[in-house]
Amino acid sequence: MSAAGGRTTSVLLRRLIWATALLIYGLIVFGGIVRVTSSGLGCPDWPLCHGHIIPPWDLAAWLEWGHRLVASVVGLFLIASTAVAWSQLTISHPVTRYLALTIPLLLIESGLGGLAVIRELPPEVIMLHLAMSLATLALVILAAVRAERPHLSRVPAPSARSIRRMVILTYLFILTGALVTGTGAAWVCPDWPLCQGNVLPGPGILAWINVIHRFFTAFVGIALVGLALRVRRDPTLDPRARMWVYAALGFFLLGALVGALTVLSRFHAAINASHLAVAAAMWASLVLAMAQAYVVEGAAEEAPSRRRKAREAQARSPGWRAYVGLMKPGIVALLVVTTVGGMIIAARGWPGWGLFFWTVVGSILSAGGANAINSYYDRDIDGLMARTARRPLPQGKIPPRRALTFALTLILAGVVILAVFVNTLVAVISLVGAFWYTVIYTRWLKRRTPQNIVIGGAAGAFAPVVGWAAATGRVDFLALVLFALIFLWTPPHTWAFAILTLRDYERVNIPMLPVVAGLDVTTRQVILYSWLMALVTLLPVALGLLGSTYFLGMVVLNLIFLYLAHLLRKHPDKHIANRLYQYSNAYLYLTFALMAFDRMGGLLN
Repeated sequence: MSAAGGRTTSVLLRRLIWATALLIYGLIVFGGIVRVTSSGLGCPDWPLCHGHIIPPWDLAAWLEWGHRLVASVVGLFLIASTAVAWSQLTISHPVTRYLALTIPLLLIESGLGGLAVIRELPPEVIMLHLAMSLATLALVILAAVRAERPHLSRVPAPSARSIRRMVILTYLFILTGALVTGTGAAWVCPDWPLCQGNVLPGPGILAWINVIHRFFTAFVGIALVGLALRVRRDPTLDPRARMWVYAALGFFLLGALVGALTVLSRFHAAINASHLAVAAAMWASLVLAMAQAYVVEGAAEEAPSRRRKAREAQARSPGWRAYVGLMKPGIVALLVVTTVGGMIIAARGWPGWGLFFWTVVGSILSAGGANAINSYYDRDIDGLMARTARRPLPQGKIPPRRALTFALTLILAGVVILAVFVNTLVAVISLVGAFWYTVIYTRWLKRRTPQNIVIGGAAGAFAPVVGWAAATGRVDFLALVLFALIFLWTPPHTWAFAILTLRDYERVNIPMLPVVAGLDVTTRQVILYSWLMALVTLLPVALGLLGSTYFLGMVVLNLIFLYLAHLLRKHPDKHIANRLYQYSNAYLYLTFALMAFDRMGGLLN
């Protein structure tokens, strides 16, 4: 027996979990065989095959049917493992939780498999199907390791975080490979390592998908070599974790060779299928390394010297969360929502997965870089304000020069992605928006004038215009209405928040309107901009650009906004300011949703 948090795991349970992991790996490889032999539609219906439980004699049908059969066996093993774990441990035990999480993943995976057949193998569904399989394999491996080695390390080795980041990177890397296979992009570059004789291909999204996967491969290889060197120098890391990192590097090198042979052999089915098998083995090795890096045989193994060395190493190396925090993900999320909203409104529906993906990626990088520059410039006052004191730079988690380099790299990468994969107009608008936020607002206006947020608010107003230009290649009148909406929405939204954080702004001498002019002037300005915003939202109806569904919805939303603005004027306290601030967020989301719904047909148009 193996002790696990006061409970024991039997040999039966541990063997059952490992057997399930091997079955899932086999299922992934089997799926790759089905894919490269073009047998995915060997059974054109689902869940039956040609209307029968047992398919007719046809190789493609039997391969697809066999894949479904193995998936059913995997499901039974997952259910059995979960049931045994529950009976031996508790429902809250990590082993039980990991296994229980695989059940909904299995159901989603099964549904995606059926959807793939019904919709005749769309690449995005195939990619999601593989994503669920890899996630299920990872959870089962984590459960197996925790069943054998139950004690989590209180202070993980410094390289444990690097291994975890490598797991995430490899997950994305394998999914890009699935996208190459699913879209048929592999055939567009019949040579290797070049594509059509060039480092960068000509126009055509499929060629770029292929080349980006190859660049991603090189990046992953460099990252893996760096990880192998780091774990070699980390004396606090469990030797088993180090061994699995080396194994992952070996699988990567083998996979790179197999990938080259796949192209040079004109995509021979056996070589092509082994490519996914090696990639899945690399993924499993890294998950095993991560699991071993965070567990120990018992608390006695963690000597004080190990804990001291681990803390010192962690203090020297900022985690990925620090860099994400530098980007201000909450603000980025709001900008992405309005960007996607602008795309859907302009396209009168879904703009397409490719356009959506590249626009969102480019926008996240550009906006995140601009926010990081804001964090870099404001690091002196952020450390003095209660709500910002825990940001990465005031906490000393990232050196300022490294933060600035990171920020500029993000903006450059975002603009390049938008220019290459979307269009030049979108890249220019995004760059103007980043310049407006970092230079005009952050560097010039914020510390000099109480009108900082009025003029500076234009920075966020560029986001829906980016989305509109991405979908249409131009800027129309309705795109300017979206710009004006956010431009006028920003002052009441931000001033309500400034009332909530008045003391912070007073402490650092930022001339926000409530600080320099008082609540009386501020609340009057809130009402003014709220009315202007409400009128702008109704302008498209007056011009016949939007219909009744949007009009009726906006009447309700505007009445609530104006009621809260006037209520704040009457009772200028933090409680009402908070109500207006919270509602203003919902107001913006709902306005974009109404506009998109109306443009797609609405209910009353």
